[in-house]
Amino acid sequence: MSRPVNNDNKVVRLSKKNNAPKITSNVKNINIGVVIVALVFIYLLIYIISGLKKEHLSIYEVQAISMSKNCSAEGVIIRNENNYYTNTAGYTNYYVRNGSKVAVGDTIYSIDESKKVYDYLNENGITYKINDDDIEDLKKYIFEFNEKYNSNNFELVYDLKNELYSEITNIADSYLLNNLNLIVDSSNNLNFNIFKAEQSGTVSFFNDSLNGLTIENVSPKTFDKTDYKSNTLYEAEIKENNSLVYKIIDDEAWTIVIKLTKEQYDELSGNNTLKFKIKNDGLQLSKPCTFFMKDGGYFARVDLTEYMIRYIKFRFIDIELDLSSEEGLKIPYSSITTKDFYMIPSAYYIYNEEADADGFTLMEYNIETKETHYKFIPCDIYYEDEEKGVVYVDQKTFDYGQYIYSMSEETLYQVSVVGSLEGVYNVNKGYAVFRRIDIISKNEDYCIVKGGSKRGLNAHDHIVLHSELINENVQIY
Repeated sequence: MSRPVNNDNKVVRLSKKNNAPKITSNVKNINIGVVIVALVFIYLLIYIISGLKKEHLSIYEVQAISMSKNCSAEGVIIRNENNYYTNTAGYTNYYVRNGSKVAVGDTIYSIDESKKVYDYLNENGITYKINDDDIEDLKKYIFEFNEKYNSNNFELVYDLKNELYSEITNIADSYLLNNLNLIVDSSNNLNFNIFKAEQSGTVSFFNDSLNGLTIENVSPKTFDKTDYKSNTLYEAEIKENNSLVYKIIDDEAWTIVIKLTKEQYDELSGNNTLKFKIKNDGLQLSKPCTFFMKDGGYFARVDLTEYMIRYIKFRFIDIELDLSSEEGLKIPYSSITTKDFYMIPSAYYIYNEEADADGFTLMEYNIETKETHYKFIPCDIYYEDEEKGVVYVDQKTFDYGQYIYSMSEETLYQVSVVGSLEGVYNVNKGYAVFRRIDIISKNEDYCIVKGGSKRGLNAHDHIVLHSELINENVQIY
């Protein structure tokens, strides 16, 4: 092989390096770790956002509450009252308050025939000014009125009027009482007569058209208020001769006769004790009671030996009867759902000794061999309606149209009838289980259901707050 030569006859050496042109690129190296971290971050971000938008499953603990079924009635009061009449006409002044206790010989009232007694006291420089205690007593009546008054009970305005009138009258009469000795010793002809209590007891100035009412007199007509009238004896300043002037109640015994409807009578008459509330002041009582019928009316009689003085100015009182009391369970209305079940006659639900379980006997027929087979299917029921004689079974237990067999009756029943039950999802065991409920009452937010029923709810059970967020048998995490 000849060597290449140049014109200068110098040897030229060839380089062994590749003289091909170099290819360059603008693509930078990618860090795979950064990519993975970015993907994880994006995934977590999407998961958090979707979790915030998703409604979370909340659990509610069932609460037990006491329920009372109440209804209204009216009662009439009967007291042992002795009436006292004045034998002198004139202007009356009282020296004891309504409901006060008096002994024999205590000053009750006076009769001023000429009405000159005030002029006499003024002439002798004796005047009376309302003191702080009097003002406080007046304020007490106004405060009690403000506490009780509502637009549905306007008659309280008249009660306030009578109470204030009585209090002011008592203040004025106490002015006379403090100066009786001066009046009695006066040589002037004042025609002023003082009357004292003839017996001990409680003074009453309440009077009405049923004065002298006894238990034997009570009938449906007693509660007809068409012609009923009542008044306070000290309202009439001038008393005529032989006018009723006050009453003495000689003991604490009194009676309430309550007028009932037939439905109330039927529900209560088997009891020896009556629970009720006097709505006039909220007093709640539980007392022995007797029931009777008269002239087509239904009544309850309650005899009492206390609280008489609280109602000394009443003949009629409003009663709230406690017809029944039971425990109920309070659950949110949002927890309630419905579920469909197969309805099967109760007679087909039996106990199998061999399997040591309750269930049904399924009948299967083999078309090819023309043989009939009986297979026991253990299962739980969700509810038994004893009135209809059926049990409610999960639809997953049988296929529609299958036959179950009764060994005792030797009869077949085809599974086909479907019924719905209201219930909630119980999650005590960590997964959702449908439990039937029996609703007693409800509103927009909560309902009251019966507690302690078989296969039902109990106090302190845990249920799903929003039933639409879960399906039965789904595990709770």
